[in-house]
Amino acid sequence: MAKPTELRFGILGAGRIVTKLGGASRLVRGAKLIAIASRDLERARARAAEFGVGNYQALLDDPEVDVVFNTLHNGLHCDWTVRALETGKQVICEKPLACTVAQAQRMFAAAHTNNRKLMEAFMYRFHPQITEVKRRVDAGEIGEPLYLRSSYTFHGRERDNPRYWPNAGGGALMDVGCYCVNLSRCLAGSEPTRVMAQAHFDETTDVDLTLNGSLVFDNRLTAQFSCSFEAENSWAAEIVGTNGKLAIPHPWLPPQWPAQFVITRDGKDEVVRVEADSVPQHVLAPFALEIEHFADCVRNDRPPTFPPGTDAERDSLANMRVIEALLESARHDSADVRV
Repeated sequence: MAKPTELRFGILGAGRIVTKLGGASRLVRGAKLIAIASRDLERARARAAEFGVGNYQALLDDPEVDVVFNTLHNGLHCDWTVRALETGKQVICEKPLACTVAQAQRMFAAAHTNNRKLMEAFMYRFHPQITEVKRRVDAGEIGEPLYLRSSYTFHGRERDNPRYWPNAGGGALMDVGCYCVNLSRCLAGSEPTRVMAQAHFDETTDVDLTLNGSLVFDNRLTAQFSCSFEAENSWAAEIVGTNGKLAIPHPWLPPQWPAQFVITRDGKDEVVRVEADSVPQHVLAPFALEIEHFADCVRNDRPPTFPPGTDAERDSLANMRVIEALLESARHDSADVRV
């Protein structure tokens, strides 16, 4: 069968990310966003008037759509991703992939059964700065890594947002702490053996508004992170080793190009600037690189990998196991949960 020259994308959901994905798709050759689906058709039309608009099932049934981008709230990721795979669509699903490990396993099982690709949308991992940070840490430029700190906190979620709904996979850990968990595991190059967490749970909804977590790895590296819906803006990461440290001011979505991070050794700073090669240098480039990678995997029938080279399925399942363990620790006030 001939490989498709242009992959046509449809988006499940009409949230703010539609604008980002629409802009990013224009930066990628051979990928075109053609449709969005929403329960609120007027909202969808207002969000993206230039695209076809319909309900969820209509998008899955549309033969013109090759790839579905599932941007629905976390509680709808599993069911609608499985449905999309069963109708023959390739699927990119927003992070976190699922609400539980069991759901994530069900989703990948559907991908294998239907011979389709499934990838979790951690766009930050496709930014070339993460590849360069990982390369330098692995090369020993800061010595043996000892501890890592990261944060993703902010104010401003509306109280009627699904991020506050327990049955929608709400909470700070699921929404933004998943980034910190993912980066910690990426830079550690291994999986944590134990985790600990403390959280402030909302009295009304019982979702975590703030969570502080620790991941303990066998190679004596420890990672600490903070995520919150109720704290002042903070998004940064730092990994400290025996011979230096590396600080990433904007690990999740750098606001400028070239992106930059700082390596400090013997009190001297080296500013490292990282540019993109295959797409225009634009704030939406990580989304574009994510789409570009997935399109290449579909065309060439290869499994998705997260740069720098981690098998995407294994990574998604492992990330979900750590998230589940952190929530168990926080909810049961357990000081030490095995992963």
